[in-house]
Amino acid sequence: MAASDVASAVQLIGTLLIQEANSLYGVEAQVQGLQEELEFMQQYLHDADARQEDREIGVLVRQVRKLAYDAEDVIDTYILKVRQSNRNWLMKFAYMMYKFPQIYEVREQIQIVQTSLKRVGEKLNSHGVRRITNLQRGLVPSENGYRRQRPRSYSYEDNEGEFVVGMEEDIRKLVDMVMGEGRTQVGVVSIVGMGGSGKTTLARKIYNHPYAKECFDCSAWVCISQEWSTQHILSEILRKVGGPEQPTTKLQKTLSVEELVDKLRCILQKKSYLVVLDDVWSEEALEEILPALPRGGSVNKGSKIIITTRNREIIQFRVSHQKYLYVHEPRPLTEESSWELFSKIALGHRKNIDEESFKSVGKDMLSKCDGLPLAVVALAGILNTRTTIGEWHQVAEAVKSRIMNGRCGNVYGRVGELLALSYDDLPYDLKACFLYLGVFPEDCQIPVGILTRMWIAEGLVSTQYTEMSLEDVALQRVEELSHRFMIQVVRTNYKGVIKAIRLHDLLRDISVQKAKEQSFLQIYTPNNSDCGHVSMLEIQPRRAAVHASTALPTHISHLRSLILLTRSSILHSSYNCEEELNFRFVSQNFKLLRLLSIWGIKTVSGILPKQIGCLVHLRYLAIRATNIIALPSTIGGLRNLLTLDYRDIDLENEVQKENVKIDLPDIFQGLVLLRHLFLPIECPWSVQELKLGDMRNLQTLWGLNMENHSLCFLREMPNLSTSLKKLKIVVSRETELKAAFRCPSLMADVLHTFHCDLRDRLALCDVEPLHTRQHLLKLTLIGEIQMRLALVLPINLVKLELRDSMIEDPSLMKALGALAHLKRLSLTNAYVGAKLSCMAGSFPQLEELNVESLPILTTWTIEKGSMPCLKKLEISRCWCLKKFPDGLPLVTTLEQLEFFDMPNAFNRQATKYGWAPLKLRLPHNFASIITHSDSPVDSSPIRKLYEQLIVGIFLDNKTKASYSTLEI
Repeated sequence: MAASDVASAVQLIGTLLIQEANSLYGVEAQVQGLQEELEFMQQYLHDADARQEDREIGVLVRQVRKLAYDAEDVIDTYILKVRQSNRNWLMKFAYMMYKFPQIYEVREQIQIVQTSLKRVGEKLNSHGVRRITNLQRGLVPSENGYRRQRPRSYSYEDNEGEFVVGMEEDIRKLVDMVMGEGRTQVGVVSIVGMGGSGKTTLARKIYNHPYAKECFDCSAWVCISQEWSTQHILSEILRKVGGPEQPTTKLQKTLSVEELVDKLRCILQKKSYLVVLDDVWSEEALEEILPALPRGGSVNKGSKIIITTRNREIIQFRVSHQKYLYVHEPRPLTEESSWELFSKIALGHRKNIDEESFKSVGKDMLSKCDGLPLAVVALAGILNTRTTIGEWHQVAEAVKSRIMNGRCGNVYGRVGELLALSYDDLPYDLKACFLYLGVFPEDCQIPVGILTRMWIAEGLVSTQYTEMSLEDVALQRVEELSHRFMIQVVRTNYKGVIKAIRLHDLLRDISVQKAKEQSFLQIYTPNNSDCGHVSMLEIQPRRAAVHASTALPTHISHLRSLILLTRSSILHSSYNCEEELNFRFVSQNFKLLRLLSIWGIKTVSGILPKQIGCLVHLRYLAIRATNIIALPSTIGGLRNLLTLDYRDIDLENEVQKENVKIDLPDIFQGLVLLRHLFLPIECPWSVQELKLGDMRNLQTLWGLNMENHSLCFLREMPNLSTSLKKLKIVVSRETELKAAFRCPSLMADVLHTFHCDLRDRLALCDVEPLHTRQHLLKLTLIGEIQMRLALVLPINLVKLELRDSMIEDPSLMKALGALAHLKRLSLTNAYVGAKLSCMAGSFPQLEELNVESLPILTTWTIEKGSMPCLKKLEISRCWCLKKFPDGLPLVTTLEQLEFFDMPNAFNRQATKYGWAPLKLRLPHNFASIITHSDSPVDSSPIRKLYEQLIVGIFLDNKTKASYSTLEI
């Protein structure tokens, strides 16, 4: 891990030598020498990091980490003083008077660090630590020393991105208990087991089961975890089961716990519901949440609550009537199931190998996993990067050492030891990326875009050995963590790129523990707001993450990153915090910050103080979901800024949003390094001037609202960077619209995501055609379209959303169907005709289609051969469409059909074709499946048959059945 710290220091110092050449005048030679000394030391650390069991080597490694931090502190502090002296002529004159003594002092400090580094290097050499001169990332031990290891890709086995093996019987029992007939007496199903036993996986399989939406009127999934808020949990359940269409945070602000309980009970007494309470740790949580979930009523008699927990006593103590409780303990995987799961991950992607030669070694290692799915997956993730039998034997020895000797004494037993081994096996730079995941609260979904931009600002990714962009390298790191099963993939985009991830709570515990041990990160929560004094002999943590509080650390003087987040702020827009943040304290006490992320925090004035401009080293500034409506002009002096994220203004009500204007000064002219700029569009702006042309490195410009600022917009649009890849704009005049369609990156065919929102009844007509733009893959158009659609649509479009388009041309689907690469299509109030027709051969790659609010649509025809890849279809609020789409039963790939707010006649026909109002599906080859099943199949009633088929546990070949309609 020290290797990563040193690598980060080397990269940042190299960046400063280029970007701060003026500030480093007089000491640049010494800084260059320090960088070279750190690079030299880095060659020792790859071997030293792996040998920290030797106590003396461990001490030397910690010394190197501290010296790397000291090097950064010396240089950053010097640059800060130089930049502060340049503010006015008096300070500049005063600085010139003592500049030479200051330069001498800095040279002395650098010399001390260099001398110390050389001394440590000599000691490492004397302890037999090897120098590895061919430094490349992704190094793993092999039979021939070190080599570059490239990640391997694999396919996920189901929609949740999980390999589910050996749980078929558990799934069958739980499906029968939760959704089977005659089980109305049981109201609470508890899945109990140790960490890594598959509790959440089982609960998710039941919650996402296609039959669940047929059985229950509404459903909600909430994570409780160790840090939980009753008000947030109840607000989240209320939002999901059909309460007011408001964000969770708005409900928290307006309703007390008692009011939330009453509201929930009122709604749920009239519905059958399925609620999952995942990861429950305390009796108090159940004591406060369960009263909001009524049981035993005539309407909600079949309602179910699923609780996952490690502690059986919590459930038995809090569920008063045990006859209503069913407790399920996941069975350990059998030897055969363990090998099946293991081999899918570790060997499934390889071809032409002798599996038997690996089997004996693999099964020996698997015997240490005790049948725990997470342990099996962790072990397989390590071996996913090993190709030879010799490497497998090396891992087997490491596993034996860990498990038999209990080297770490892990509180989670064998699964904890294997997860710790997975961490130790990561390449040095990937370890830092993994530890960084600890800044996010437990059980939250982590947006990959935010994560990768934070990694870049922290210097955790480098382009030293590649020609890829920083963003692409960061995404590759996410993929590598996924390949090693260190993260769980929550969502991918149309190209399969990971967009959101989650960290298993056991892996998060390891991340937080290792980060604290290595002074990488300190977590502050309401229950842990004061972590004690850090002595001068210890290494101060460089990063602080504050969750659900504004109590800032007071004892860390050289903090580089400050993140204020809560679980609810990641999942939604903000959280209800009674405290207010003192920004002046931040700017006065953490002057060396490189990253500042404020999400969901209120300020007294609603104005960001001008002292924020003193943080001259800032590379990432996020001000999300706050009440801040004015930015200071001093932000324009943050010339190292790479990301400025200022979105989701959180005001008390919609009236305020309409009346309040965002004060946005002309601050972008000096931000020449800025790569990603996110601006608020939910409120009007107050802008005098806004120069955007100097940001030549800009890749993302999201939320450019130029309503009532036409002259400024028209002047700056032609000057936008040609490197721009993502653009979201709001226009209200024809001249603005035409200028937007002629922005430089769009004309240069570099832009790949374009979102254009037309306001004030502006219509799309007579603009620059887009059909020849080959790199524009995602397009969203909001507003009326009055030009030929074929000219508007890029030929390689993959994702398209048309909203309020009001298109009258009946050949709409012909133009859309000709897009050969289109995978996702959304039409909302986009068509005002009575007939839609999809011709044979159209939409060859379409996978998802959403049709909403087509006001006069009466007939929809789908010819055979159209949409051959369609998997998901949503139809809603088409109130004149009374007939089921003609030809839709012939689309045999369709897996999910959801329709709501549709005429009763439509619903009846959909039911006739095998669809319930939400979704119910039978494989088209169900008769053959029954014939070849291993056990008798109860085919009466039809729902029971569906239940058995969808679990699929009696299929001989274990292959997924393709889906078609069944007429009943």
